[in-house]
Amino acid sequence: MNFDKIHISLKKNMLNFSRGVIFMCLVVNKGLKLELLPSKSMIQVLEQNIGNARFIWNNILGIYCDLYELFKFHGCPLSPTINNLNAILKMLKQENSFLYDGESTSQQQVFRDLNKAFTKLFKEKHGFPKFKSKKNPKQSFRIQKNGNNIKITNRRIRLAKLGYVHYRTSSKYKKLLKNSKINNVTVKRENGKYYAIVNITTTVEELEKTGKHIGIDLGLKNLATLSTGQEIVNLDLTHEEEMIHKYQRKLNRQKYMSNNYKKTLQKYYKWLNRKNNKIQNAYHQLSKYLVRNYDIIAMEDLNIKGMFKNKKWAPKLQRISLYKLVKMIKYKAEWYKKTFIQIDRFYPSSQLCNNCGYQKHDLTLGIREWTCPVCKTKHNRDINASKNILQKAIQENIVNS
Repeated sequence: MNFDKIHISLKKNMLNFSRGVIFMCLVVNKGLKLELLPSKSMIQVLEQNIGNARFIWNNILGIYCDLYELFKFHGCPLSPTINNLNAILKMLKQENSFLYDGESTSQQQVFRDLNKAFTKLFKEKHGFPKFKSKKNPKQSFRIQKNGNNIKITNRRIRLAKLGYVHYRTSSKYKKLLKNSKINNVTVKRENGKYYAIVNITTTVEELEKTGKHIGIDLGLKNLATLSTGQEIVNLDLTHEEEMIHKYQRKLNRQKYMSNNYKKTLQKYYKWLNRKNNKIQNAYHQLSKYLVRNYDIIAMEDLNIKGMFKNKKWAPKLQRISLYKLVKMIKYKAEWYKKTFIQIDRFYPSSQLCNNCGYQKHDLTLGIREWTCPVCKTKHNRDINASKNILQKAIQENIVNS
C-alpha cells in the first residue's frame, strides 16, 4: 500500500533517455511512512518527546499571547518572528530542565511550525493557532537532519537521543531510503501505533502525454462522476463502520484505562486503521489512474469546510474524505507534470446544458435528470456537470497560457 505524501521541489532537472524518447525527471520531496516497532522502554522515550513538543507549543503560544497583549498596551505589538519565539523557548528550557533531555532539533521545529501558523493567520487568513490537547489520538514531533543524528539501516532507524528503533516497510521503500537524501523524520502516534514519516529527496520520471482531458464532478451519492460518463461509486465501508461503532459503545461502558478498556481500545484502533487504509489505498489507485491517463484534470473548488456545516452531509463527508482525494490528485498532477485546474465553486456546472449553453435556473438537488428545452438534449445531472467543468477549465487554461 502506498502512503506517499509528495510535494514538488523544483531544484534540479535531469534527462532520461528511454526507448528513444526524452523524459524529464523532477527532483521531489517525498514522505515515506514506516511503521515503528518500539520496545516498552523506547515507547517511554517517544512519549516523552511527544509530550515535550506539545508542552513547548502550548507554552510558547500562551506566553506569546500574554506578551502580545502587554506590548500592545504600550503601543508596540510584538511580532511572532523566529527570533522572538526562539527567545521564549530558551526561557522555557531554563525554567524546565527536563527539556534538555529531549531531542533539540525537534524542539526548535516547534517554534518554526508556530511561526508558519502565524504567517498563515496573517497572510492567508487561516484560523488562530490552537493549543494542543493530550487527548488527541494523533501526536507527533519532527527531527531535522543535522549531521549524523538520523541513520537508517535495513531494519532499524536511529534518532539522536532516542536510540535505535525497529521498523517495517516494503522493499521498495527500503531501496528508496538507501539511495535518497534524508531531510527530516516525523515520529507520530496514531490510533495506537507509532510511525516515522521520513522526508527524502528523490527523482521521479514524468509520464508520457496522452492528449486526453477529463472533468470530474465530486458528490455524495457517487464519489466522482467523470466527463466520459464513468461513475466512481463510494467505497463500501459498512462492516468497518459497524465494528468501529461497536467498540465505541463498548469503550463507553468500561472503566477508563482499565485492562479491559485497553484491550477494547486496541480492537477499536484495528478497525479504524483498516477503514483508513482501505480509503487510502483506493484513493491512491484512483488518483494515479487519472494522472496517468489524462493531461488536463478539472474539478470544482468545493467549499468542503462549509459543506460540513450541513448536518445531513457532514457524516457522509467524514466517511468519504473528499479533501484527501482532491489533495492526492493535485500533488500527483504536479509530480507527473500534468495540468490540474479547479474552477470557481460558484460556476453553475449542473444548471448549464453542455450542448447549447442554456441555463436551467430552477434545477434543485432532487432532480437527477433533465431535458434541455432549447436543444432537447437529455442530461444526467452529474455527467452534464463534469462536462461543463471540463469545458470551463479548458477555456481558463487557454486564457492563462
